[in-house]
Amino acid sequence: MENKPPSPEATYERSKRLANYWMWTISLQHRRLKTAEPEDEEFLFRKWVDFDFLIVALTRFRRAVSIATKVESIEQELDKAIEEFDKALPKIKKMRDVAEHVDDYALENQKNKQHKVSRKMLEGSILHGTELEWLNVRLNADEALKASEKLFEVLKQSQQLV
Repeated sequence: MENKPPSPEATYERSKRLANYWMWTISLQHRRLKTAEPEDEEFLFRKWVDFDFLIVALTRFRRAVSIATKVESIEQELDKAIEEFDKALPKIKKMRDVAEHVDDYALENQKNKQHKVSRKMLEGSILHGTELEWLNVRLNADEALKASEKLFEVLKQSQQLV
């Protein structure tokens, strides 16, 4: 039995379902960053952890939407929307890469380092409300949510073209 690639409709629907999951996750992390949580008194780094999860959610959301770019009829529209998302969050990839490969950065492993990050930068960050400053870049959770909602709306509206 031969494996055929999924139809454009199936590809789009899978992309939308996965993106929806990550959109809910982004919204959850955004809400958590704006509220006090029961564990805050005991775990002082809770908001930093929520920013870590937000970075993961943003990255996976982008990937989920990009699945739909394999559908020829909506490829250009979604590529443009993803480009706008990337412009709104230009340093999210750097934050994701460093967090994902923290072992390489912590050990100053030069062969895999894509970003100029010293091991001394890994544990130093500042929170400004719903904004994280880390690795000499900033991530604003409010702006990240808006950019995600905008991209998700383009994905949903493109359904009529599939």
